[in-house]
Amino acid sequence: MIYTITSTLPKFHAGRTKALLKRIDFIQDKLKRKQTILTTNYDPNYRDVYQSFEERGLLKSNIPIINLYEWLSDYNVYNIRKTKFKKQKIYKPQPIRISNYEEKEDEKRNAIRYYDKDTGKYLMYRQFFPESDIIKFEDYFVDGVRHKIERHEFNMYGYLHRISNFSRKLNKKIEDQFYDLNGNLYCRRFFDEDENNRIKSILVYKNGRVEKGFSNEKDLFTFFFNHIFEDGDTVFDDARLLDKSLLNCNKKVKPIMVLHNTHLEGNEIKGSYRTALLNSDKVFKYIVLTNHQKEDIQSELDIPDDKFAVIPHFIEKSKAAKSVKKDRFVYMGRFAPEKQIPHIIEAYKIFKDKGYATKLVLFGAGIGEERQTIEKLIQDYHLENDVTIEDFTENPLEAFRESKASLLTSRREGFGLTVMESINEGCPVIAYDVKYGPREIIENGKNGYIVEADNIQGIADAMTSIIEHPLQPVKTKKTLTEKAAIKNFKQLFKEIDNSKE
Repeated sequence: MIYTITSTLPKFHAGRTKALLKRIDFIQDKLKRKQTILTTNYDPNYRDVYQSFEERGLLKSNIPIINLYEWLSDYNVYNIRKTKFKKQKIYKPQPIRISNYEEKEDEKRNAIRYYDKDTGKYLMYRQFFPESDIIKFEDYFVDGVRHKIERHEFNMYGYLHRISNFSRKLNKKIEDQFYDLNGNLYCRRFFDEDENNRIKSILVYKNGRVEKGFSNEKDLFTFFFNHIFEDGDTVFDDARLLDKSLLNCNKKVKPIMVLHNTHLEGNEIKGSYRTALLNSDKVFKYIVLTNHQKEDIQSELDIPDDKFAVIPHFIEKSKAAKSVKKDRFVYMGRFAPEKQIPHIIEAYKIFKDKGYATKLVLFGAGIGEERQTIEKLIQDYHLENDVTIEDFTENPLEAFRESKASLLTSRREGFGLTVMESINEGCPVIAYDVKYGPREIIENGKNGYIVEADNIQGIADAMTSIIEHPLQPVKTKKTLTEKAAIKNFKQLFKEIDNSKE
């Protein structure tokens, strides 16, 4: 059996989850290899997340997903009962658990506050799901404590799924209690009563009594894996949080560590990557996205070539019609310090001072200090009429098609999916040569320009080159195509199948 383990599958996600889902769908579709996904986080509405993935074409319905808490509850947290004839999910009534109260509605938050009718004492706060009369959670209050003392949480069909108790001293959890759809307790978690608020104990219940106890989540994860896996299974591990739990598993599985991001923090191995990289004797294979990262790992650690599979992300050829190019450069991504967007502004100022009229559009803005820093820099350079800041666009590919070039000045990258997407839409990329991705995606002078890291003048010069000598045609490297990916994964599974472990 082939498994993929991941800590979470958020409904709306970034690069790691996007790549994970794409790989699973690709392997099942092109190589006809059946797979199962295991998740370890807690989400009471996971079934609706899965349905969203299916509706958006991200994951097929025949790919099983097993969540740890679903498994602990004997698969009785997501299967909402349905009406006999119309097969509609049944909503559970949510009675109010206080008396002698008056209500004060908070329309902005879709919530109600409850006060004692005689004394005015604050009793309870209820918040509802958006545009719904189903309670999302209700908080209870007592005299002498300014914050909530207990929270009851419900799923989107009105079923209680968790009760959390809070410290009187700090607004921090001291206990979680998890309930199945029949109201049976199946798990409790206990937390340190301090600012760190770490889990200090976990109890698992069966038929109303304690069956197992654990000191931390990682031990619970190993317990989960030991019951799911069989000897000989192949396990793709996409979350560094799960490395220790997987490697401590007592089944003879073939662990495949998928590295989505840089393993370095400065010149040191990140703490989150140490378990995976320092236990290569227990790892069947490391999947890295670039040869550059493989070479960096081997320069520090004695891990042989046969432990690595270099399998970059791939992209299907764009089927969209060509768009008329606007006279603009574009940035697409988060507004975060590591993205070094001020470098783009500095380079654009140098470019603009040469007399060019090409505009600059920055997509992905949020609200915060980074945006304020960028806005101030634009004002200081009197570029308000030339640089536009926009929120995330729902159609980034169209934005690429309409632009002269896209820009990337990050300190580091996992691989740079936006670089691939830009080039695939015929938009060349100007990027710093950072770890990892740009040098293996961009063919310098053909589909973009690679610039020495932190060389702002180099970015400005590349902007000039793009305008003076447009690159045509801009195409994706053959190593990043679907055909190349099929070849790479076929070779990987050949090695898996031939292994006697």
